[in-house]
Amino acid sequence: MLMVGSIFFDLAKAFDSVNHSLLINKLPCSGIMRKAKLLIESYLADRFQRVQLDSTILKVKTSSAWYKVNQGVPQGSVLGPLLFLLYINDLPNALTHNATPTLFADDTSIIISGQNVLRFQEELNATFGNISNWFQTNSLSLNISKTHFMQFSSKNTNYYDTHVSYENNSISKVNDINSWG
Repeated sequence: MLMVGSIFFDLAKAFDSVNHSLLINKLPCSGIMRKAKLLIESYLADRFQRVQLDSTILKVKTSSAWYKVNQGVPQGSVLGPLLFLLYINDLPNALTHNATPTLFADDTSIIISGQNVLRFQEELNATFGNISNWFQTNSLSLNISKTHFMQFSSKNTNYYDTHVSYENNSISKVNDINSWG
């Protein structure tokens, strides 16, 4: 009997957490080298930001000091989602052959299948652990309270209750999910 489930991962401040050095080191793996790599490096390098408050109501005009930006990709830009996808492009390497990823900007879901109840449970937990470790290694934080698991079944099959956890982190099981939004 085939069992199928999906883990929907939620990352905390994903675009803000992209490590520039890691991203630049990953570019050649996606075929981005020489001038294209230098262009992206220059886009990310020596960026500074500050906060400016200019309120006519409060009659205040002030600015913070300039701070160098060493991580994060610009949100609301055309390049932001592309750079993030380049950053997580190697995430599928952390998966087993029974797990299929779906990556869309900072939304990540993994579909896992198995023929045996115990093996399916093991695959779910191993996949959750592998992905959690990958996120941590790549400076991304998993928002455990917004990460969910959904088990799929048909009316003609027996339902086996499964539980997904890793290092005392248990993720909630849901019957429906509003994905990609």
